[in-house]
Amino acid sequence: MEKEILIKWERIKKLIDEKKLEGVLLNKVSNFAWFTGGKINYVGLHTETGVCKLLITKKKIYYLTNNIEDPRISEEELKNFNFEPIVVKWYEEEFDEKIKKITKRKVGSDLFYDNYISLNIEKLHFPLLNEEIERYKEIGKTTSKIVTEICKEIKPGDREIEISGKLSESLWRKNIVPVVLLIASDGRIKKYRHPVPKEKKVKKSVMVVLCARKHGLIVSLSRIIYFGKPPEDLKKKHLAVCKIDSTFIGSTLKGKLIGEIFSKGIEMYEKTGYRDEWQKHHQGGPTGYMTRYFRATKERKEVITGNQAFAWNPSITGTKSEDTIITTEGKPIIITEDKNWPLLKIEIDDGEFLRPDILVK
Repeated sequence: MEKEILIKWERIKKLIDEKKLEGVLLNKVSNFAWFTGGKINYVGLHTETGVCKLLITKKKIYYLTNNIEDPRISEEELKNFNFEPIVVKWYEEEFDEKIKKITKRKVGSDLFYDNYISLNIEKLHFPLLNEEIERYKEIGKTTSKIVTEICKEIKPGDREIEISGKLSESLWRKNIVPVVLLIASDGRIKKYRHPVPKEKKVKKSVMVVLCARKHGLIVSLSRIIYFGKPPEDLKKKHLAVCKIDSTFIGSTLKGKLIGEIFSKGIEMYEKTGYRDEWQKHHQGGPTGYMTRYFRATKERKEVITGNQAFAWNPSITGTKSEDTIITTEGKPIIITEDKNWPLLKIEIDDGEFLRPDILVK
């Protein structure tokens, strides 16, 4: 069995002991991907629960699925993992009795079910292992490069849905799944914080917002393009939002409380002259095997670990700044940075940061 799974199994075993359980049932797509090092247990792209579950005990790991899914799951996802199969007919898909034969006492679950103990498995996702960080860096590098290439191809007259289609095609060619893809042109950038792509044609500006998944890990980034000379007001706003983003990034340090980081970012909104803009959209938070595990607020008391992923996404009406970072023992690393995109050098108290500028064409 792979070293990565053995480490995660130990984390599960500690939880079993802590909660006085006999086993843990993983149902969620995100938790299956985390435990298996990025394997897939879903069929539908937009689903929380997969078609294959994992029952993890201190002595053995079982996978539970039906006769439709088992051939692919066993051959393409779990072939070398030595998990014991529990396979039922698709028209008899009920695992409770099978589980009871293995575990006589309490069993935990990452989803609420009668007779199971609800558990927060997501807290076990961090710190990321070195193997996960290497995969994450490669996903960030590839994704940001694709976004840059597609953005440089955009021209006035392109429809938002066409841009979405071209970006999706390029991502899928690299086996990267766009799980959130927002495209806004011109007035829609100011009007909507979550602009799903429409038929509208680009005239002077466009914003591309992406969350993309590979090996279960999700990167997030946003980019702005302008045709011609950007208005001074837009340039001023974008500089301000980059300062705010840099504050979030620079403050995201091991040992800090998430609420503290949030408060520092909100202070920078006020310092840059846009005090109330933070109220119009959430500011991001921890990411990894989920787009966001939760949205940061000043009340959050969670302590940041090393090797933890974050995606902050501050916005000021008409512009936005967003990338994916991983905490270290020192300054966080930005894994979706692309040197081929124009970058702004931002200097704040926490140091110097490079943030994506507006791409002027």
